[in-house]
Amino acid sequence: MRLGYNTVVYCRSGRILIELGGNQQVRVKPGEMLLIPTGKLVQPMMVSTDVDANALLISDTVLKSVLGSQISIWNRAMYMKEIYVLEDTSWAMDMGRYTASIFQNISEPVLYSEIIHSFLRTLLLFVCEDLLRKEAMSEKDDASSTHEKEIFNNFLQLISHEQQKRQQVSVYAGKLNITPKYLSAVCKKVSGKTPMRWITESVMEDCYNQLLKTDLSVKEIAHLLGFPNSSFFGQYFRDQAGVTPMEYRTQHKKIV
Repeated sequence: MRLGYNTVVYCRSGRILIELGGNQQVRVKPGEMLLIPTGKLVQPMMVSTDVDANALLISDTVLKSVLGSQISIWNRAMYMKEIYVLEDTSWAMDMGRYTASIFQNISEPVLYSEIIHSFLRTLLLFVCEDLLRKEAMSEKDDASSTHEKEIFNNFLQLISHEQQKRQQVSVYAGKLNITPKYLSAVCKKVSGKTPMRWITESVMEDCYNQLLKTDLSVKEIAHLLGFPNSSFFGQYFRDQAGVTPMEYRTQHKKIV
């Protein structure tokens, strides 16, 4: 499945094994929190029968509204550091009990929207705090300006919403009203990757998704994703994945 929301899952008991992006396995144990950015390809591999978990699904628009300038922490962790699991999240249990007691005492709060907004912001700031601690990810090491981070975040959103992501950097730069050279400089400074690298990784995730989730032929997938022909698509896929599209489909479906 490809989720249309940013997803936060708190595992109370049991075990969860999923694959993200078509090529990365992620395990979640009790007391851990799974984080999945919007648009990410998710393949459930194993869910134990005793799983008990809570999930929060939140759109890009609401996430940006709630976190404000701190959205850069989430994006850096999800797209650059690829931090998908937080191990020590005991605070989530305390917050859950506290919140439950509030809503049990006030069934229909007058300031419901404000309360929910504050709850979400508190929850997500705790998540961001843990993300900053994990892998020594410190904002002090980030010399990017707020404007540069905003451009980079908008670039990521543009890619995720495109049906055919394999486009020239100049196309994305034009939609952002900046030059390709400036977009390249911003991406390198903020993430350490070129815009084309980000585009390629997003294209490959779409390739994995179509190969695993549909019965479309290689020719049909090539057309759907904007490749000129199936031969070009096959060579492109092999250069990135090391196997042909059909080899990937066959091998991976056997694993699943």
